[in-house]
Amino acid sequence: MYWKDFLYFQRNSKTAVILLLILIVLTLILNILLSYRNSSDIVLQQNDSLVREFEEFKRSLTVGGPSSNGNVKEEYGSDTGQLSGKGSSDEGVYDQNDRSLSQQYMSRNIDKSSSRTIYPTTEKLSAGETISLNKGDTAEWKKIPGIGSAYASRIVKYRELLGGFVQAEQLLEVYGIDQELFSGIIVYIEPDGDIRRLQVNRSDFKELLRHPYLNYKQVQAIMGLRRKKGDISSIRELSILDEFTPEDIFRLEPYLEFK
Repeated sequence: MYWKDFLYFQRNSKTAVILLLILIVLTLILNILLSYRNSSDIVLQQNDSLVREFEEFKRSLTVGGPSSNGNVKEEYGSDTGQLSGKGSSDEGVYDQNDRSLSQQYMSRNIDKSSSRTIYPTTEKLSAGETISLNKGDTAEWKKIPGIGSAYASRIVKYRELLGGFVQAEQLLEVYGIDQELFSGIIVYIEPDGDIRRLQVNRSDFKELLRHPYLNYKQVQAIMGLRRKKGDISSIRELSILDEFTPEDIFRLEPYLEFK
């Protein structure tokens, strides 16, 4: 076997080697172009920073540098480096400018602070003051110490679903109100008898199910009883159904009407 045999490739192998070489060359060219582009960007950024520094230096010379005639000794004293009379007068001008700028800055800050929205604070009830249990809206409930926007919204929403509170102790059924909070707010609540009753024989399935004291099976039992015998005459007919316990009947009685 001669050394030439090692350099012999078939036609497919030659094509693959040529393509590989082309890819290598293209990769090298692409790397060179990218490195040149990155270096040019760095140079441009550096040139921009040099230009900005030069402009700032020119402005500093215009504002606080020597006078236009180029005589530095007129601006400064002898070798001591103290400012002469002209320099002190310039200092006065600069002090006035600083004061005017500070006044403008303060006035802008005052305008910004005055434009801020000021939210009114809710005045809380004092000892001896009360609100109505079933007539107070969320604004009145927030006046009770310990009751904020979230609690007031929950109380009013639950009261609307019930049709009103029969007694203040039903507030314990509102999410988040425990016995400790209830003991603190009960002194500010005046019970009343403003209750909205639910028409058992006229309400549809969804209306009955919306009431917090009725579950799905109980509403099904009511609708089934209505289909069998027609209108329900009293809550006693519900008490004989298996779906209703004595506790359920006791809670529901103030809220149901059978006309």
